[in-house]
Amino acid sequence: MNGDGVVDITILGAGPTGLAAAYYAGHRDASVRIVESLEQIGGQVAATYPEKHVYDVAGFPKILGQRLVDMCAEQGLQYGADVRLGEEAKTLERVSEDGEELLALSTNEANTYLSRAMIITAGHGAFEPRKLAVERIDEWQGRGLHYVVKEKAQFAGKRCVIVGGGDSALDWTLGLQDTADLPITLVHRRDRFRALETSLNEARRLEAEGAVRILTPHEVREVHGDGHMEAVTIENTATGEAERYGCEALITLLGFVSHLGSIAEWDLELEGKRQIKIDPMTCATSLPGVYAAGDVAGYPGKITLITIGMGEAAIAANNAIALIRGEKVQPKYSTD
Repeated sequence: MNGDGVVDITILGAGPTGLAAAYYAGHRDASVRIVESLEQIGGQVAATYPEKHVYDVAGFPKILGQRLVDMCAEQGLQYGADVRLGEEAKTLERVSEDGEELLALSTNEANTYLSRAMIITAGHGAFEPRKLAVERIDEWQGRGLHYVVKEKAQFAGKRCVIVGGGDSALDWTLGLQDTADLPITLVHRRDRFRALETSLNEARRLEAEGAVRILTPHEVREVHGDGHMEAVTIENTATGEAERYGCEALITLLGFVSHLGSIAEWDLELEGKRQIKIDPMTCATSLPGVYAAGDVAGYPGKITLITIGMGEAAIAANNAIALIRGEKVQPKYSTD
């Protein structure tokens, strides 16, 4: 065993939910180790939309993703959690050491970490972007094709085409107004959008001012350019008519295909194909001593919001500590 000792709780994932779990566990004087597959703290928020505003965290009318991550890290790591970045969870076993039953987590870095309980906060698990059905589309990566918006500055003065009908597509149509060459073209294959009504209303207002061009029901059919992207062909799927639009940045925000990776092989009961089933009263999974919180945790009626994950993190941490200490669940409050 080369994991530098036993801790009370191993937390899988260093996103906002994992950091919230670290805070609540540390607040209860539990020792914590965080194992994160990415090379940075912040999970998918930091990896995919650090400059996007987040609106559903209590106390903040809006906050940039990276700023949220920074504040969560400041709060969650204040009790000295051991953080291991760039390590992907592989196997989970039960072992006995000095008469105590422990969880042994092995990673792709050949490390084994021992703990008395575990909280899985791995977001949507491993994920990759959904791609346009355009021939040889991947050849345009690095030459104008983008699956996420990490830095707004890279789109300064560029003609942008955004593809998608969800919150991310609408958020960046609005969020790049002060950066990109206008109008920004928004392409969606349906007339109906999935995004928040307020975002769509604002996009319609900007369309009336000439700052946004909304094309529905339309799809991108072809990409053009010599070395770097210069234009795209967009088809009106209702009429079959196609038109070429200038485009130096094609931003496809069609969501991600997610999977649990090795976690799916741990004999955990699942909720659907991409979530771990939990008892919402305790956040316990079907494996004793293993809890889950955030987007990776599922139950009927679950809403996958950051603020929900933070609440589940507190429930999971308090129940894990009660299990470890053999006591009744008694949440402690952080007010003076």
